[in-house]
Amino acid sequence: MDTAELAINKLIILSILDKVPGITINQLTTLSLETLYMDYFGFVTAYEELCRDRMIAEGLRKSEEVLDSTGRPVSRCDLTPAGSAVLATLENRIPLPIRSYLAQACFGWKKDKRLQNTISATSDPDGNNGYLVKLKQSDGIKDLIDLRLTVPDKEMGELICERWQRQPQTVYLSILSLLTGELGIGSGEQLTDRTFEDITAVDPEPGQDKFAEDPKQQTLFEE
Repeated sequence: MDTAELAINKLIILSILDKVPGITINQLTTLSLETLYMDYFGFVTAYEELCRDRMIAEGLRKSEEVLDSTGRPVSRCDLTPAGSAVLATLENRIPLPIRSYLAQACFGWKKDKRLQNTISATSDPDGNNGYLVKLKQSDGIKDLIDLRLTVPDKEMGELICERWQRQPQTVYLSILSLLTGELGIGSGEQLTDRTFEDITAVDPEPGQDKFAEDPKQQTLFEE
């Protein structure tokens, strides 16, 4: 993935969160893949870098009523002020067909049943003094993983379920890395020598567009 493609992936994710704030990571995954611009690996790379650069915040809400399959409140994703600032300046760099799709699709997203229950994790006694752990994740269209593990005790089963619920995309890529021997999967590429965080680190002078005076930023998204 080149840096221009990664940058567009990031802007698409920011745009989705701007239109549908407070969705879960699994719902965000589904909506991002439905743009048909990025695949799962492209999404994970962009998402992890946005979190790293504090463009996105993921966490629990005190009044959360929706529970996951383990009975715990789901965590939700939102834009940070830094993410909103970047999107406001660079949203027009998203290809026009994708912008049009995002504008039209946002009206139906909140009612889309495919965005519900896209991840599950259970741990139950197996009748042989062990526990059967079942992990499943869907991107809203197809199953990405359907895994069963036998573990020796309840504590280990609960730990695996908790980790899966908290970081499903990281666990998924780690499994692929181990099975394929490609240990670099999910490491991602740098957007540019200056990250999104660098771009927003220095405020422009009043009335001045900080992107207009920087030739490097003018070519950031050029092919």
